Amino acid sequence: MAIECLVLGAGQEVGKSCVVVTINGKKIMFDCGMHMGYLDHRRYPDFSLISKSGDFNNALSCIIITHFHLDHIGALPYFTEVCGYNGPIYMTYPTKALAPLMLEDYRKVMVDRRGEAEQFSSEHITECMKKVTAVDLKQTVLVDRDFLIRAYYAGHVLGAAMFYAKVGDAAIVYTGDYNMTPDRHLGAAQIDRLQLDLVITESTYATTFRDSKYAREREFLEAVHKCVASGGKVLIPTFALGRAQELCMLLDDYWERMNLKAPIYFAAGLTIQANLYYKVLINWTSQKVKSTAATRNAFDFKNVHSFDRSMINAPGPCVLFATPGMISGGFSLEVFKQWAPCGQNLITLPGYCVAGTVGHRLMSAKTPAKINVDENTQIDVRCQIHQLSFSPHTDAKGIMDLVKFLSPKHVILVHGEKPKMALLKKGIESDLGIPCYYPANNETVCIPSTLYVKADASREFLKSSLSPNFKFLNTSSRADIDLILNARTESFVQVCDDRVAEGVLTMQKNQHPKIVHQNELMVMVGGENHEVQFAYCCPVRVSDDCKDNLTQTQIHQTIRKNITSLYYEFYVSDKPHFFSLKDKQLSTFSFKIMATEPPNMISSDPTRVPLLSRREDTGGGARQSSLAVLLGRLTGGRGGGASTLVRETAARELDERRADWGYSKPVVALDMMWNLGFVIVSVVILSCTFDESPNVPIRIWVCGYALQCVVHVVLVWLEYRRRNSQGENDNEENGEEGNGVLGIGNQSSVAKRCETVNTMASLLWWIVGFYWIVSGGDILLQNAPSLYWLAVAFLAFDVFFAVFCVALACLIGVALCCCLPCIIAVLYAVGQEGASEADLKVLPKYRFHICKDEEKPSVGAGKMVPIETSSGYLANERILLPEDAECCICLSLYEDETELHALPCNHHFHSTCIVKWLKMNATCPLCKYNILKGNEQV
Repeated sequence: MAIECLVLGAGQEVGKSCVVVTINGKKIMFDCGMHMGYLDHRRYPDFSLISKSGDFNNALSCIIITHFHLDHIGALPYFTEVCGYNGPIYMTYPTKALAPLMLEDYRKVMVDRRGEAEQFSSEHITECMKKVTAVDLKQTVLVDRDFLIRAYYAGHVLGAAMFYAKVGDAAIVYTGDYNMTPDRHLGAAQIDRLQLDLVITESTYATTFRDSKYAREREFLEAVHKCVASGGKVLIPTFALGRAQELCMLLDDYWERMNLKAPIYFAAGLTIQANLYYKVLINWTSQKVKSTAATRNAFDFKNVHSFDRSMINAPGPCVLFATPGMISGGFSLEVFKQWAPCGQNLITLPGYCVAGTVGHRLMSAKTPAKINVDENTQIDVRCQIHQLSFSPHTDAKGIMDLVKFLSPKHVILVHGEKPKMALLKKGIESDLGIPCYYPANNETVCIPSTLYVKADASREFLKSSLSPNFKFLNTSSRADIDLILNARTESFVQVCDDRVAEGVLTMQKNQHPKIVHQNELMVMVGGENHEVQFAYCCPVRVSDDCKDNLTQTQIHQTIRKNITSLYYEFYVSDKPHFFSLKDKQLSTFSFKIMATEPPNMISSDPTRVPLLSRREDTGGGARQSSLAVLLGRLTGGRGGGASTLVRETAARELDERRADWGYSKPVVALDMMWNLGFVIVSVVILSCTFDESPNVPIRIWVCGYALQCVVHVVLVWLEYRRRNSQGENDNEENGEEGNGVLGIGNQSSVAKRCETVNTMASLLWWIVGFYWIVSGGDILLQNAPSLYWLAVAFLAFDVFFAVFCVALACLIGVALCCCLPCIIAVLYAVGQEGASEADLKVLPKYRFHICKDEEKPSVGAGKMVPIETSSGYLANERILLPEDAECCICLSLYEDETELHALPCNHHFHSTCIVKWLKMNATCPLCKYNILKGNEQV
């Protein structure tokens, strides 16, 4: 069914807000206001369009009033007591308390003082308020079985609310007037994220973008101070409720700070009553006002006093607040007639003025000017006119922010001027992609509503729905491919999470509709699942020079690098060289290097799960470190779980860093100097001890020890030179788009193997030296003391170094198993070679909430609620099973309110853990997904 929206007021104008919405057979009237600029039949909405017969009780399900301003509630007593509506009326508690004051004040001004025909009496107002049901914020009210409403804080004025209405499956929000920024006495509008078919929003300032609130306040205070200092009088026409309290707070504070003596007056008894209500209803004000209420009520103004009519022409400067705000009548119009002809005075218009009022004429005219107050009176305006936007309405940015946050299917604009509404409509449709309408008064807009089909769901389908569906779109151009492949740049990846459940709706006779997983459907119908896979196989010719100069593994690595580059060319190029890709969509790409002629088709194993499986060694990759192998064996190989994979990855990373540190220039220099020092000491001692005669061949052992040091120095130097030359070759290869040889640095060099042999030989030689020292005993000490202590020193140093290395290895092993975040922190502090801050901005961010008892904990251990990142990206909510609700890096269960990050591969971790990891290494610790390149690392 369609949602019908009949605009009876505030259509392409500001005034007499009244919108009648029909949802699934329920007809709701939102607001029932009057137009302050008219005195004829245009003052009230055309209620005859609701029911031609005048039977409003059966025509309307209820009336909802958003706040107490007359352009939203002014026609309510007339509609209930004169037109005869007796149905339910809903508004907030402050609105119910303050509405009678506003209505009675208006009645007195229009009837008692201006002598107009009475539209409604005091008794009508009292009887009307008896029909009102007051509601609290976020209180769900069931109007009937299928119809509920809920109020949300709107700011604007005390008690103002947005209303959510849901009938069946269709839901809408009517905003009324609202403010998206807090002021001195009220907070900003707040509303939940809802699934809506329609949002009806005000658009008073549809094209206005306000500057700094403090700049506007400063300009207002300077204008008032300047006028008072020169002896002039300041008239501030305001409504008794809302802006009056905010401006009183502003001026009262300014008078205290500047120690000013000019009096500030309030010229309405209604304002005194309103201030009392503000003190009583202080819980509806801003957080700052509520926090200071215990020590001082913010509405106890020290410098604001009551005003008597006899003081209008009293000499001396003063500031006067007078009602009504648009100078449409009442005391503000009376004071305006007296003060406007004096050029020393100032009239400040702090808010919006409806067309047809004196305030609107003043805003449009240039001073000095002649203003027609009524048909018989013309005022020569010579005073200063100052206009500032202290309006409690939100600006264009606030409207766009609210619509973007709620993301309804349709938007209707009311309470605004037609040209401005047209521009806002264009912005909503172009920027947010939401259909938008702005009907005129007495026009109806029909939009489609939501209708849900109730269906059961299988367990397999629900389980598949818990997983997210991240998509990472490469937005780089063809010219950027070289940068992506060969250099670390800022991320070119855009993240989206279109949650899609793989399900099929089945409907069987005499059974409820049921959603099953697509795999279950094949079982239900007795069919087989066929998967067609395509492979393009081609021979690769290797020249004789490559065969002679390169090993088989190095040739394979070269082919792998060039095919990886070819994959990017297929993915990005508009016209692929070898075959066309439909819509340029290539989700996966794999290849195998075969020793024999390749078959026509290659089929991959569909049961392989790449996310948690360990990457296979293709022969050209780096060998696992001994520590990583040891961890894998201790945890039973592949059965160790996700946390074991993280620790093996950390062990490999640590081993690579250790190798890099071990062969850095300072470490190599220190190592060579240390060992050459042993050689020099050995030569000096041997040359000075010709007269010593040891009883064991200790000189031979010292010479052998010195020779091992020399061999160690030579091997270290060769390995250092080899690594430096390899780094230069890698840089050259990167500059040639991958045409060089890849993977030489991953091979174990001859120098490295010789170093291992030298280490084993030094262990055996240490045992020999220890035996000779022990067997020589006291005789060796007496006959050759210098050689004895030299050998003891060498042996002791080797023991110390061995114990230190074993202890360090044990410490690292324990840290990898029990305290991995410490290892990551150390690696992160020593060298950051991974992702940058710009790369991390696109990653979805969440806050974990543990499921409470009432939230059906059987569904999962908790949920990941998305948090908007600095880049503006907001993901979808995710449910975590109990076995998944832990961080695989620190092995800690997710606690309530913990911040999490999710990677492109769907793995999630503590934000603090994974950020340090990614800045150290820009790949997922579980599946090696590279967040810089947008694919699994090869």
